[in-house]
Amino acid sequence: MNQAFFVAIFVYATSLSVAAFVLYGAVRYFWRRPQADLETSYGPPPPEVLVLGRTRVGVGRSLLIVEVEGRRLLLGSTSRQWTPLADLGTARHRDESDSHDPIESELSRAVEASRQRRGGRRS
Repeated sequence: MNQAFFVAIFVYATSLSVAAFVLYGAVRYFWRRPQADLETSYGPPPPEVLVLGRTRVGVGRSLLIVEVEGRRLLLGSTSRQWTPLADLGTARHRDESDSHDPIESELSRAVEASRQRRGGRRS
């Protein structure tokens, strides 16, 4: 057998293996698993985030109080980033009759808790 025959076999074998890998990759890429299967293989769904209050403090800047997994957090947001500013502690049940601004009431509660931790006097 001549050398051209072996070169042709090598080229065809390489082409077939590349085509098989491309087909395998396309099937893996476009095939989607059901949602229930995703939850079991990748863990539980992310926690629910509740936005309790929002105050604009400038153009493109806001302060937000959010509740995540039973904790309240004060977040600052700009047009480019989010910044955690304070952990306000465990969430308390809100009364629907509470007409105060949620950010002001949470900030005053956090300041009072901070004063008590440091041993300061109540105002």
